[in-house]
This record gives sequence, structure tokens and C-alpha cells, in this order.
Amino acid sequence: MADKGKTILILGNGFDLAHGLPTKYFHFLDFCQRVERIWSYGTSNDKQKIADFKRTWIDKWETDVSIKDTITTEFCNRKRKISSEGIHEMTSDSLELSEIHNLLDDNIWYEYFIELYRKNCMQGENWIDFESEIRFIIKEVDEKSLSLTNLWDDVIKKAIDSSGDLKLKIFKGKLKFEKYIQRKEWVSDHKITVKDFREKAFEDLERLTRALELYLVIFVEKIPVSEKIPEISSLSPDYVINFNYTDTYGRIYKKGKVYHIHGKADAKRSAEENDMVLGIDEYWIGDERDERTNFTIFKKFSQRIQKHTGNESYKYLEEMQKLYKANGNSWTGHVDISKDHPDGVSYVYVFGHSLDITDKDILSSFIGDDSTSVIVYCRDKGTEGELIANTIKLIQEEKLLDKSNHVPMKLEYVIQKK
Repeated sequence: MADKGKTILILGNGFDLAHGLPTKYFHFLDFCQRVERIWSYGTSNDKQKIADFKRTWIDKWETDVSIKDTITTEFCNRKRKISSEGIHEMTSDSLELSEIHNLLDDNIWYEYFIELYRKNCMQGENWIDFESEIRFIIKEVDEKSLSLTNLWDDVIKKAIDSSGDLKLKIFKGKLKFEKYIQRKEWVSDHKITVKDFREKAFEDLERLTRALELYLVIFVEKIPVSEKIPEISSLSPDYVINFNYTDTYGRIYKKGKVYHIHGKADAKRSAEENDMVLGIDEYWIGDERDERTNFTIFKKFSQRIQKHTGNESYKYLEEMQKLYKANGNSWTGHVDISKDHPDGVSYVYVFGHSLDITDKDILSSFIGDDSTSVIVYCRDKGTEGELIANTIKLIQEEKLLDKSNHVPMKLEYVIQKK
């Protein structure tokens, strides 16, 4: 008797959000702004200052009460010291919050995103929108520079003059090299190049990623989750491809082998050991994909290679294809969540993922392959339309129609239960 196919569960950020966890990018930015206030909100801890802080930054903050309580407590317990220059400064005994504070200091991406956030000019509210803002800056600089030795001021001026985009002007105004020059101990007459920009921009992105890691582990993962998602509870997956950094699925459902394809948050390791992938998609096409590689390090596929997070999913796919081939490359039967797999067909369930093209190399393999029957869960009808459109970008319209019009269906969109 031939082996049955596999059951694969693919999870995106909507999975954590469905459990009420504050894991959108603006939840993280809101948190960071309040952490920064511990060091910058005056130099006294009198009752009036504490009351003013709570009224301005805590009372109307929409996040879990445990996070609000922690920030309030650390603000109340902060201490004042006098620096070597005789300046009054505030400190915190919290090692985690102190590390986050240091990671955000002189961080171009944090300062840039906060400015966009305050001006309400960031695209959307999902992490793909956050990543698209990084993509915009990197792509503009990459297109306007022929060499890494080009002077930074010349390149950013060329980019601003050619596009006139306000965001480039904001980025240029926020990017400062003074502290970075001190850390690198460059000579006083050093001319900033595109290579210097690349190194600082990537270092700051890694620092921001570490701050996100601490936020998720120290704060978000400690929030209790009381309810399970019916669609997920009914599944018994062989493999779980988790695009989240958190361990929410592992803690709550405990079924299947979980693979964190973009890395897993772990506050106990050093910042240098962080394996979380936070990057952009490939924007060059044709021969330029192989020739224009100066900023490849920012791209997700490159980070997956560097951080050793991308290979396991292809092993799953190869296993599924072998099972399908062993059964004659035919497809009969219907999607059955009781894990009955006719003809070696593998079932793929997608929950909480936007199906954005930035993850095309992974998603297209599972959704578009002939060996799979796919169910994509949608939050509502509006989301369903967006997911169908994004699927076309992943596997093209012809393949989408081939799978969705197959009898029985090999690609189906299902509205989630409330």
C-alpha cells in the first residue's frame, strides 16, 4: 500500500494576531517609544512627573495590561545619575529594557520609522508594509549608485532630485554618521561612501531585529492565551512552516514538527547569534539579478542562507513530491481534515499569511505544486479578494485557475470561523 501524503500547516503573523497578541509592527513601535521615555522623560520621579507620564503614554495605550504595568513600574523605579560631563541622566535596572534602549540609540531604521509613523505616511499595517519601506530606501540607493565607492552625499542627493519623494528627504535628515564614525575609529577626514551606508544600515537593521526579539520573548510571549483557533485545533499536521518569530503555536497546540523559516526569537542568546530574518524581496530582474548584488544582504533569500533558516522547507516539498510520484502523479479525492490522503496528495493549510511576494520562493513551491491540495484561510471576504490577488503573483493566473477549477478543488479559500 502506498504511503499517504503529508499535512503541512503554513502560519503567518495573522496567526499570532488571532490569539490577541500585539505583534504588528506598530505594536512594536508603540512599545519602543515608551521604552525611550524611561530615559528621556525628564530627570525626576516625583508624583507629578509619574502621573503626567501615565496620562500621556500609558492610559490610552492599546496593548496588554502586563506590558503597560512593566513599563510604568520601570519608569517609577528609574534612577538619576550624573555623567562624566556633569549632565543629569536617567538609568534603569532592567537589563532587557536597557539593551533595547541601547539598540534603538542612533538607529537609522528606528528613527526613520518613528518619523513616518508619527506623520501617518507608512504603507499599511502589516510587516510586509514595514519591509516595503526598507525596500524603497535600499532600492533607490542601489539604483543610483554604480559602485560602493561612490560618495554617499552624491548618491542620496541624486535619488532625492530624481524622485522628489518626501520619504527620501526624511531618511537623509535622520541618518547621522557621527557616533558610527566614533565606533569605527575612522580618521577625521574620512569621506562617507555607499559601502559605509550599507554597513551602517545593515548593522542598524540587525540591532532593530534584536530589539524586536527582546520585545517578543520578554513581553509578548508571556501574555496568556485562553482560546484556540478551531481551524488549527482540528488539524494534525506533520510539518508546520512558521513564518512567525514567536513560539505561540508550539506552546498552545503542540502538534507536528515546527520549523521557524524566518528564525525563532530567543532572548537568552547574544545579539550576534540572532537568526531572525527581517528583509526585503529581490527587486532586480533579468541579468541584473546576478550582476547588481551590492545590497543582496538585505534580501530575505540571502538572510535565510546566512542564518541557516531556509533549507528545511524544501526537504518537506521533496518528500511530498516523491510520495505523489509513487502514486502515479494522479489526483483524486477531496480535502479531508481527518488526514485521509488519497493518491499521495499532500494537504497544505495556510493561516494568517498575506501571501506577499516577498516570500514567493517558499510559498509558490507549496501552493503551486501539483502534489498539493491547498486551503487558504481568510479573515473575511475583503481579505479573501486580497489573498486571491496575491496568489496570482505567486503562481500566476493560469496555475491558480487550474488548481481552483479542478474537480475536486486543489486550491480553495475559506472564511475563518469567528
